[in-house]
Amino acid sequence: RDRMTAMLLVYPIMVGFLGKYLLENQNFDENGINLLVVTLTIISGMIFGSMAGFSILDDRDDNVFLSIQISPMNVRFYVWFKVVFIYVLSVLANLLIFIIMGGLGLELLDFILISMLIGLQVPINAFLINALSSNKVEGFIAMKGSGFLIIFPIVSFFFLDWKEWLFAFAPAFWGAKAVQVSLFAKYIDSGLVSMNLNFWMYLGIGFIYNLILTYVMYNVFKHKYM
Repeated sequence: RDRMTAMLLVYPIMVGFLGKYLLENQNFDENGINLLVVTLTIISGMIFGSMAGFSILDDRDDNVFLSIQISPMNVRFYVWFKVVFIYVLSVLANLLIFIIMGGLGLELLDFILISMLIGLQVPINAFLINALSSNKVEGFIAMKGSGFLIIFPIVSFFFLDWKEWLFAFAPAFWGAKAVQVSLFAKYIDSGLVSMNLNFWMYLGIGFIYNLILTYVMYNVFKHKYM
């Protein structure tokens, strides 16, 4: 019955068919198509994370946390249940986009792992927005600020040397680079393209980095509002 959840369910279908249309457009060269794939892959985590943040912010405004405190349910369990639920939706949404768009030139197992990494933007953004916001107006500003971070992994697509590390602070950077390695696999194997790390290294470091950010953001949120 929740309108926000309903929108999250419709979103991947809309993005999937939009991406399919753009990929079939002959005006894109190979670099344009690869950049589009990277963008569509990483944007879901940011959008779902913002939705999770606003959902928790709504609960705070409606004193849901206060109501839960006098019920058998633990407040922390409630918050994590909501965040994990939206995280799962984010991963499934990315997989649905993958299916609708016809594979995006990536292996299914690789894409599942990338989607799980990209989905970690959900808890990071959710707790970041709430840690910085005491009301919905401040929450909207925090959401816009966190959404700005999506630019950095997209720009990093154009750098394969040491300059890519200038963008490594963005949570989605590591997932974007893992996608790029997969897309450039044939050129890397033939020696035409060289990247700083391989697929598994970008993925592994990305999981560690994003989990650390999730831990830090959750603790800031917990100390302020829980």
